[in-house]
Parts: sequence; structure tokens; C-alpha cells
Amino acid sequence: MSSGYVLPSGRHTTGFTGGPNYQWLQFAITDQVTVLTTGTAKFTTRFPACTVLAVRSSLKTASTSGLPTVDINEGGTTILSTKLTIDINVTTSTTAATPAVISDAAIADDAEITFDIDTAGTGAKGLIVSMRVKWV
Repeated sequence: MSSGYVLPSGRHTTGFTGGPNYQWLQFAITDQVTVLTTGTAKFTTRFPACTVLAVRSSLKTASTSGLPTVDINEGGTTILSTKLTIDINVTTSTTAATPAVISDAAIADDAEITFDIDTAGTGAKGLIVSMRVKWV
């Protein structure tokens, strides 16, 4: 499986609803079987204008040491003052000891959004990043 949007239909558009004008979008940053490696712009997409309300990440296989860490960038500049991390031996960022903090929630129309893996951890696989957005 190549990286891209994660959708039941296998198509590469839209997201999951979350209320009027709100959606959870999910992005497969890596495939499900390859060990994570660090790097910038591991996945790139463009968004219409929106406000980012929440972010989270998950793994298929947890890291046995080191905290997998993800950065989200708009036009090459981070939108997070505290990056997404997933604790050791855990597969979701929702329980992270240090939660992510969104510092720039406003996404401009047609902005290029990139996802970086700053720390890969050990043995981690299958990285997905979810973003809850409100369309402007």
C-alpha cells in the first residue's frame, strides 16, 4: 500500500465527517509494513482554507524505544509549537505524556501541507496522521 489518504473506499479524496463544516481527515504518511525513517515532506498535499482544531497520530506497530515525532507544516513552516509524539510501546498520540499544541491553526487556501517524521523510534510502522478541520 502506498501512502495517501486513508478511506474505506480506497479513493484519495474527502475525509470523515465530524459535524457541520467539520471533518476529520486522515493521511497515511507511511505504508503499514515498512519501519519508519526520518525525513521532511514524507507526505505532501494541498488544502482549501480551513482552521485546524485538533491533530493526532497513530501507528500500526509501536516503537520499542524513542518517541515517534511528527511535524505538520504549511508552506514549510510548522503549525505546531509542540509536535505530535507517540509514547514508547503505544500506538496512539491521544495518550501521549506531552500532547501536541497547534500554534498556527489558520490554513490558507491552496496551502501546501507537508508531514515530517522528526524521530522514527525503533521498529515503528504504519504512521497515520489525523487532523480535525473546520472549513472556512
